Amino acid sequence: MTRTDDRMKHDVFLSHSHYDAKVVEELAERLDDIPLNVWLDKWNCVPGKKWQQAITKGLDQAMSCAVCIGEQTPQGWFREEIEHALNRQTKDDSFRVIPVLLPNADVSNVDKFLELRTWVDFTDGIEDERVFYELVCGITGKPPGRWNQKYPKCDNVQLFRDAEIKLTQIKRYHDTGIIFKEVAMEYQRKVLDKLI
Repeated sequence: MTRTDDRMKHDVFLSHSHYDAKVVEELAERLDDIPLNVWLDKWNCVPGKKWQQAITKGLDQAMSCAVCIGEQTPQGWFREEIEHALNRQTKDDSFRVIPVLLPNADVSNVDKFLELRTWVDFTDGIEDERVFYELVCGITGKPPGRWNQKYPKCDNVQLFRDAEIKLTQIKRYHDTGIIFKEVAMEYQRKVLDKLI
C-alpha cells in the first residue's frame, strides 16, 4: 500500500452508531476482502482497554473516514467521531470524510457539514455493486468515472490493490535483508504476470 506517512495504518475508519453495527460490519467485511485496511471498533478495540483512546487513535491513523448514517440521529461518541473527522479534514485536505447512507438511513440525520460532501447511497441495499464501487473510489481517493455494469471496475481495483500490497511487502522484505534481490525480482515478476 502506498502511504505518505508511516502513521497511516488504515485506508478507512468506519464511524457508525451501535444501532447499525451489524450492517456496518457486513460492509467492513466486503471492504476487507478487496483488501482495504479497515478500522472497525469491533475488530480493533482490545477488550479491557479504554475504547475512546483506541477510536481516537484509529481515526487519526486512517486515510479516510466513512460516516455511516442509519435510522438513529448521531449522538454521544458517534457525534464526537464525526466532529473529530471533520476537524481533521479542515487541517488535512487529503483526508476524506465520506457520508454513507445505510439501507435504513434517515436523511434528516445527516449533519449540516456532512451535507457538503459527496454521499454514497446504500439506501437500496449494501449489495449494490455500483454504490460499493463508489465507496471504494472515495476511500482510495479516485474519481469513479463511467460505470460499466457488464465489467465492474471493482474487480480491477481489487486486482491492483492486491498487487500493490504484495509488491510493497516484497520490497520491505528485500530492504530489511530477509530475502535476496533475485528472490524479490522473481516474486515481482510473478505478481505482475498475474496482473497482466
